[in-house]
Amino acid sequence: MLKRLASQTATYGLTSILGRLIGNLLLPLQTARLSLHDFSMLSEVLTYAAVLSILFPLGLETALFRYANDNPKEKESIERKIISFQILAAIVMLPVAYAFLGYRMPELSSTDLCIVSLTLVGDSILGIFLATLRNHNQSFQFLKVRLGSILFTIGLNLLFLSGITLFDQFNPVGINFRLILYINFASSFLSFFLMVKSLARFSWAFDRELNAKVLRFSIPIVVMGLVGVSNDVFGRIWLENLCPPGFYPGISNDDLIGVYSGCAKIAIFINLGIQAYRYAADPFFFSIQDKKDTASYLSKSFTWFVAAGLIALVGIQGNLPFILKLFLRKPEFVLGMDAIFLLLLANFLFGVYYNLSFWYKFSDKTWWGTVISMGGLVVNAGLNFVLVPKYGMTGAALALLICYAGMCGFSWYKSLSFFKVDWEFTKVGFLFVSALLLCLVSRNWAPSGEWQPILMGLVYPLVFLMVVVFVQKDLILKSRTS
Repeated sequence: MLKRLASQTATYGLTSILGRLIGNLLLPLQTARLSLHDFSMLSEVLTYAAVLSILFPLGLETALFRYANDNPKEKESIERKIISFQILAAIVMLPVAYAFLGYRMPELSSTDLCIVSLTLVGDSILGIFLATLRNHNQSFQFLKVRLGSILFTIGLNLLFLSGITLFDQFNPVGINFRLILYINFASSFLSFFLMVKSLARFSWAFDRELNAKVLRFSIPIVVMGLVGVSNDVFGRIWLENLCPPGFYPGISNDDLIGVYSGCAKIAIFINLGIQAYRYAADPFFFSIQDKKDTASYLSKSFTWFVAAGLIALVGIQGNLPFILKLFLRKPEFVLGMDAIFLLLLANFLFGVYYNLSFWYKFSDKTWWGTVISMGGLVVNAGLNFVLVPKYGMTGAALALLICYAGMCGFSWYKSLSFFKVDWEFTKVGFLFVSALLLCLVSRNWAPSGEWQPILMGLVYPLVFLMVVVFVQKDLILKSRTS
């Protein structure tokens, strides 16, 4: 079973990893060509778009996995009804997104607002069709659409940001934040051409009773997602107002959003594996939730998840100076070095929280996810008001870290009453402490010379990999003999 989960994580998570990786690989091009002010504007627009991107899907992807698998004979019928509901919801949300973005960012033109709102509509509709492909394990079709979308994004960024005169002449907006918004819209629109067969087979179906049941299940997930994204972006949105003017000499508070967002993008590298795992874990665990060994599979997969996440943490922290130099081309981003380490830990703990959250999904008590997320948001907001005026970007990152740590602890405590899992906390704790020690060494000891830092950047994750092999040696030997 765990081999099946690993296979699905690799299959469906590959494109998620590539998508985020490509987004980060395009970061040097964007930070080099855009001014710091334009990059800050782009970061702010995408921050609000990230919040709306949770609201548009209405949690219907998870609901599709939950209800379409209840009755195999009606699987496709239920999928059509949920897809229809998603399309209707996206259309209804369009003016809401337009009004919200216009209120928060009055400097955007009506065309800008339409472009961003339509991109959100397209992404949410495309997402529910992709969910059906995952639910039927149509990996080839799924990969074709996702990889095609990624290639569209790469190609358009390279063409219009490369400085080629021919494409500069076709550029309708110039080299500024609007260009990236237009590119994102074009990529979303072009992706639909890769799903012509799925779109042609679709027929409209509406079921009011099913929609009501789906909403009762998914609305808590939406609220939880909104709060979760708000946790992630709260520090960026309020940094400008909470950080004292002149806290960072030579950088205006208006541009702090861009600096902090750039640092957060580096920390998001650790989310690549988390997102890949989530793509596979939801349909996998929902398909086996009634089996007696489900809790055991959850426990063992969690240990492997922690091991993989900590390898990424050690690898990124060990190579952070090199990564900053490669991806963030402006010297102002170096001011966020301390914040990046805390954000890496925070993102890792968010992945831990995801693993500890299956209990309320299995027991149909998703409202507990809302309660936990709301509590985390209150903690995060309060700590931002306390820590940011004193520590700037580092304070915002520390607030997020404490928030996610609290959510993990509370979720584990409540799970004991609903879906008990014998987590391998001894192994997980040993791995976590080992990773922190390696990170502390890499942060406080900088070898001199040209090649020594690069060499040590490779050594740190390799050392931790050996720790993982030692901790999991029994399972590794068992899998080789089975």
